[in-house]
Order: sequence, then C-alpha cells, then structure tokens
Amino acid sequence: MTDPATGPEQRPPSAVRGRIPATARWRGGRDINNEAAMMLHTGRIDEAMGRLRQAVALTRVPDVDGEGLDLRARALLNLAAGHEFTGDLVEALRVTDEGLDAASAAIALIGDERATRTVQINGMLARAQTLTLMDRLDDALAGIADAEHRLGKASDIDQRELLAFAVHNARTAVLIMTGRLQEAEDEAQRGLAIAVTVGPELSGHAYANLGVIAQRTGDAAAAREYLQLAQQAQALGGDATSRQLAVENLARAAMQEGRHREAEAGFREAAELADQIGLKTRLAASRTGLAAALLQSGRAGAAAKTLRILLADLDQDAAVHERLEAQAFLGDAESARHRYPAADEAYRAALDLARSPGERARVNLRRAEMHAEWAAMSITSRSRMQRLEKARDLAVPVLLVTEALRDGFAPGGTRERWSLQVAAPARELAFRLARTLGDATLLFELVENAAAAVTLQAVADSLGAEPAVGALLPFEAPAARADHTESGADLDELPAAAAGLGGGASTTASVRFTAPPRVVAIPGAAPVLDGWITAAEAEYGMTLRSSAVVASW
Repeated sequence: MTDPATGPEQRPPSAVRGRIPATARWRGGRDINNEAAMMLHTGRIDEAMGRLRQAVALTRVPDVDGEGLDLRARALLNLAAGHEFTGDLVEALRVTDEGLDAASAAIALIGDERATRTVQINGMLARAQTLTLMDRLDDALAGIADAEHRLGKASDIDQRELLAFAVHNARTAVLIMTGRLQEAEDEAQRGLAIAVTVGPELSGHAYANLGVIAQRTGDAAAAREYLQLAQQAQALGGDATSRQLAVENLARAAMQEGRHREAEAGFREAAELADQIGLKTRLAASRTGLAAALLQSGRAGAAAKTLRILLADLDQDAAVHERLEAQAFLGDAESARHRYPAADEAYRAALDLARSPGERARVNLRRAEMHAEWAAMSITSRSRMQRLEKARDLAVPVLLVTEALRDGFAPGGTRERWSLQVAAPARELAFRLARTLGDATLLFELVENAAAAVTLQAVADSLGAEPAVGALLPFEAPAARADHTESGADLDELPAAAAGLGGGASTTASVRFTAPPRVVAIPGAAPVLDGWITAAEAEYGMTLRSSAVVASW
C-alpha cells in the first residue's frame, strides 16, 4: 500500500524591510545583505552565503553600534536560511541563535527604530521551522507560541500580517507532522485568510498544506484542487524555490489522477531544479514522489533503487521526515517485489523515525498487510500461521488506534473521510485475519467493539457556555450518571452502545467525540478486547477507551 502524501510546506519567502535608510557607515553592508537576499530568492544559494558572510564580517568590530547589530542579525538570519536550504540544520540553528542574540542586543540599544522586532520575530519563526525539520516538534511549537505572544504584545510591529501568516504556516507544518490534522486544517485556513489579503503568492504555502491534509484524510478531489491552486499561486512568486515547488505540486497532482508518465517526468524536473538550487529537503521530497510514481506504475524495482540512493544521500542526524517517508515507501516497494524481509526492515526503520500515533499506525498497517501477503507465499503451514498471527497482532492495535484518532476530528466530512482512508482499511484487515485464523472469539469481540460508538461532549467556551442543544453527554458508569442528567432525561434509557449525533441546529465546531466505554459482551466476563486495548495504549501512548464499562446490545 502506498501513501502519496507529501510533507508540509514550511518556510514562506519573506523580506523584512528597514524603517529608515542605512547610514554611511553601514550602507555597504546593507547593500551586500540585500544583494545576497536576492540571490537566495533566485536560487543562487552558494553565492548568497558567501556574500552574507562578508556582511557579517563587517559588523564584527569592537565599536559596533545598534544599526550594525541590526545588520548582523539580518545577515545571520539570511545565512541560516541558506544553511537550511542546503540541509545543514545544526549549523542553521546555531546561526539563527546568533542572529537572534544580535537582534536582542540591537533592540536594547536603539529600540525598534529599524524594525528589528520584526526581524526578531521572523527569526524566531525561522528557528521553529528548523526545529520542525530536526523533529524537535515540542520545541518548535513552544517557539511558535513565543513568537505569536511577542507579536501580540507589540502594538506597532512592522509587517504584522506577514508575521501572522508565518505563525499560522509554521504551526500548520508542526501539526501535520504530529498527526493533528483537524487542528492543522483549522490553522491552515487561518493562514489562508491572511495570505489572500497580504500577497497572493503566499497563499500557495497554505494551499500546499491544505493539499497535504486532504491527501492524508482521503479527499483526493480536494487535494488535487488545492495543489493546483498552490501551483498557480507559487508561479506568481517569481523566486526559484516557489518555481521548484510549483513543478513538484503539478507532478503530485498528476500522480493523484493516475497520470504516471506525466508525474514521473514532473518529479524528475522538480528534482533537477532542487538539485540546481541546492534545496536538499525538496530534492528528497521530489525523489520520494518519483519513487511513488514508479511504484504506482508497477516499476517496484526502479522505485526501490531510487529510494536507496536517496536514503544514502540524506543526513542521518536530520532529515527525519524525509527518511521516514523514504523508508515507508521502500517497504512498499520491497513488499511489491515479494522481498518481505527487506520490506520489514524498511518498515521498522520508518517506525524508528515515526513520532505520532498516526504515523506509527500507518506504517504498522502497511507492515500488517505485508505479513498477510507473506503468509500467502509461505510453504509450510507453521510459517503461514506464524505470519498470519504476526499480521493480526499488528492489525488489531492499529484498528483500535485509528478509531481513537478519528475522534480527534470535529464531526463532519473530514472525520468521515479519515474513517474511510485509515480506519476502514484497518478494520477490514483485522476482520479478514480473524476469519482466516478461524478465531471466532476475536471476530465476536471486533463486532462488539465496532458497535460501541463514541459519544459527544460539548466543549464549553471561556464564558462558561452550556453544552450545545442536542449534544449527548459522555457515557459514565451507572452510579455516576445521575449527576449528568439534564431536564429530567434518564440516560439509562439510552442504549449502552448508542450511536449517532444528537439532533439540534448547533454547529459541530464546539463538539468533540470523547473516548468510548469498554464493552462487556458476556455478563460476568471481562470487557471485550481488554488485553488488546491495554497493549495498544502502551505501544501508541494514547488513551483508547474510557474507564466506563457498559453492556453490549
């Protein structure tokens, strides 16, 4: 099984303008920095980094003043962007920190007369984006929140709208990588609302992220439309990185529609452009896309070769997301070639890089499918049984986890598409394996598990609003239910495995699904799937069922 989703779009182009012209002392350094920034814009990365080092060197004098420190901050943050483009994330982070120190020192001396606070906040967001690429996602989210807080406190900040867009864009990328797709979609839409008013070319970054989210939630039509909009917007940007991304997105849209030859040609062109510019992250994404196109067109051997070359080139101390995608696709390619031990090795390598429960579940679902296929190729009954059991042991926890992850979405189309894209395949595989193994007890338990639907709980707003009309309260143990009865309604009259949404005219934005109860299928027996639930919660680090216990139908 292949997943053609690309990675999140993270760094939009930005230029922080000064408020007043440079003085004679620093005018030469300003000109060098501005020239280098244009070189970065057009993809001349190596030349730009050389010029930026010259600009920084001009500021390393004993009597540097506030304007010189402002110049140093700008040049260092541009230099850090160059390091990030070339894949040197450790150096990018170090240089960013030095640039932020220079910005703080400049503000201490001259305040914000040269728009240094804008430089500082922009640098903080750039730092968070570098941390995202390094898989330090908690640190990245904290940095974004800090930048947003500073932006909110500053009443006269320059380029506020651009910075606000950058906040939403950076947070969207982290939320996508942590599997929090509902929140990511909300954040991307906030960014898009700003982008269309600030500059149409910025909207390409929001559209690209919305395309990723649509891919990962199974909405192929929306993904295609978003990627096409991203391509159109990025073509307006005029910079080399946007042009490369536009070609890559067109190739991805072609792959979504099954135009494999066109997709292959597009990914090759995108990879060539990325290589010319020195964009290692985008080069990796384009090569992974090429491998996916080759795999979908039945050329698994060529796909595996492409991915192994890519993995050999990637920085083993960084490029976490790129290596995860490449290893997962390599597992798909090797499975398609019936090289099952090699496939399992690749999937295990992907698992070592996966952080969110959603990422781990996707990889383990592919592993389970691979073990089921391997069982069909087994010669002895014993090996066939062992591989079927291994597939089952992977598939059942994935089913439980994906059902729980589904409930992080607000009620609506995205949630239902997630169910079809992820939870439904896991359910089908788990049922098929239980039937093949002749495990009637597991089949019975899976049926009862499917019948125990989640319930709704309204989320009160900061003013203490009451739950929305028609929303069901979460299931609780019978002894505690009386405290949660509204308007004389008797919750004991509800079926223990009640399904569906309550009626009413309220929107779904204020409601979320709570964890469903554990189900007792036979009076006096333990709740069904209890052992599986415990194992899945331990492996994936999340709560799958509440402590409440109910009887089945």
